[in-house]
Amino acid sequence: MRHSKLSFVLVCGLGLSLWLGGAGPWPALARAQDDGLGIDLTGDETKKKKKKDAKKPDPKKPGEAKAADGKAADDGGFGFEALDVSVKSAEKEAMEAALDQMKDEKYEPAAVSFWDLYNNPKAKQYFQSSEYQLAKALYRMRLYHTALQHFGKILEKGTDHKYFKTSLEWLFFISHKVKDQREVLDYIARYSDVEFPKKYRDEFLFLLAKNFYFRALEIEKGAVAAAAPAAKPAEGKPAAKPASGEEEMGFDLGGGDEGEKSGGGDDGLGLDLTGSGGGGAAGGGGLDLGGGDEMGLDLEDSKKTGPSALPTDAVGLLSKSKALLLQVGENSKFYPRARYLEGVIFYKEENFQEAVGAFRKVVRLLHPKTGKFRDDALREMAFFQLARTHYAHKQFRYALFYYDRITSDSVQWLDSLFESSWAWFRLGKFQKALGNLITLDSPFFREEYFPEGLVLKAVTYFENCRYPESNQIVTEFRTRYEPLYKELDKLVSQKMEPEAYYKKLLAIQTAPSDDPAGKLLRRILKVALQDDDLKVLNASVLEIEREMQRIRKKPASFTGSKLAKRLLDMLKGQRDALVVKAGELTKRRLEQERDALSTLIGQALRIKLENDNAELDVLRRAKAGDTDLGPTLLPYDWTAATDDEKLYWPYEGEYWRDELGTYEYTLTWGCRKQVE
Repeated sequence: MRHSKLSFVLVCGLGLSLWLGGAGPWPALARAQDDGLGIDLTGDETKKKKKKDAKKPDPKKPGEAKAADGKAADDGGFGFEALDVSVKSAEKEAMEAALDQMKDEKYEPAAVSFWDLYNNPKAKQYFQSSEYQLAKALYRMRLYHTALQHFGKILEKGTDHKYFKTSLEWLFFISHKVKDQREVLDYIARYSDVEFPKKYRDEFLFLLAKNFYFRALEIEKGAVAAAAPAAKPAEGKPAAKPASGEEEMGFDLGGGDEGEKSGGGDDGLGLDLTGSGGGGAAGGGGLDLGGGDEMGLDLEDSKKTGPSALPTDAVGLLSKSKALLLQVGENSKFYPRARYLEGVIFYKEENFQEAVGAFRKVVRLLHPKTGKFRDDALREMAFFQLARTHYAHKQFRYALFYYDRITSDSVQWLDSLFESSWAWFRLGKFQKALGNLITLDSPFFREEYFPEGLVLKAVTYFENCRYPESNQIVTEFRTRYEPLYKELDKLVSQKMEPEAYYKKLLAIQTAPSDDPAGKLLRRILKVALQDDDLKVLNASVLEIEREMQRIRKKPASFTGSKLAKRLLDMLKGQRDALVVKAGELTKRRLEQERDALSTLIGQALRIKLENDNAELDVLRRAKAGDTDLGPTLLPYDWTAATDDEKLYWPYEGEYWRDELGTYEYTLTWGCRKQVE
């Protein structure tokens, strides 16, 4: 058989290679192919091109060569055509496998893989991608607090990070998921000078303005570290200022979720699910979860983006907030919210006319038929602020007009009934004031906390010379609230750490009791949670607890990983910090309510004293033969006639849900003429 020179040289070379134990041309040939020369051993010896269609060898079977069509080459066992020029690294294969798991919605193993890559010094080129994909996987697992922390770490590395802008966008999705948005707002405020995508620009401006407003409140309260909006006015008193200026705004930030499912591809956000690496420096990659090993390897100095220069005084922050609100587009769904917040700021600056104008604009924008947007909850909040603003300026009829616009299915309805009772009282329309208080005292709302309602009722009876009934109401008030006062005083007088107070409340929530003591404790819980700051903190603590439980219920392959342990440690630290803050706020709130109850009890006792003095004065005059026995009881003018939309139905102690809010109390006798 005739052989070409090339065959002869190769066969001889192979024999020499085997005889020398692997030395010879074989390694050189492998290097040549690794260098991309792509020598064609089967055709013309002058033909030197790269085999683009060659399949990669199976790493599990390194000795088995395969041809370009994926089958073993029929080359006498030498596998010349199977020499692979693109052997993958283990790190690249791990990255691609983790991305495939993300596409298949297998987020737990994907997260563990990204975590391992992030802590592998050999995977430096994948640090940015694995860091970003890990944060995404945590979000998909509904671990929003830990996802926020991981996206935050990316933002801290600055705009040089490949995924800086997309991470900033993910903050908005997280803000729709967590109870306390202030944690997200703090991150957003740090990057207020970053050019933001047009799609999220209005939301970005609104959230940033909201953050500056809250900071202004904190500075005014002298408690910047508290990171919480101020509490609303004391429950029961007709507010002199808009509650929204002193409480959590309660806005639905809108937009829902990100509107896409993690099935792979672009995700609609320009998110790279198919690429293989971060491309460029890792930017540090250190996940600061509290110390220890395997925290991400700081192989390079990271570039940080520090907080933007911001005003340090409340006036400057409020001005910056208003400037941002003016930039929200009129066609944006955030435009009504921007105008509402603008009204709150105007009121806080005592620019009342501008505040009324802003709230009225919100009402017009959200009109169910003629409005440009639809947000019933926000529209009712604007009505509430208009009512309180007019009440504060003693324009009670205007206030009643706006209170009446708050419907019975609103969360603010009971507050509006109580505050409108004060407006009716100030107008001398006692029958309407007492009718509203009947609703508040109905069995449907016995767990609600309106202690001043009974005081207002007792004062109303006193104003109408109904002294025995007024004393009876005072007795009812003392029976209901003096035990609560004593329990509150006993609780806040104990020498406990602040967080111990909150843990008591937490225990009441998780294991309520139906005995008298348990009911009293539930009432204390209701008292404490009247504070909106504490509501938010309490909701966040419970949310983090649920997130920790969610981790513990994951498959064993995830719960046994070092990542799961780090996440639990992170959440535990965050929860403990919130518990301490909530404990301090709980104690302060309970002390405030104890003092408020003490004041109300004092007022009730003074009402009883006035009642007793008035009755005693009548007896003294009668005994002295005086014909002037004080106020003359006049017949109370009333009628059972109603308009076409109502039906008169005498109240005999029963309650119907559809009648709530429509009661009018008839005072059959009074010592002064009722206002028509």
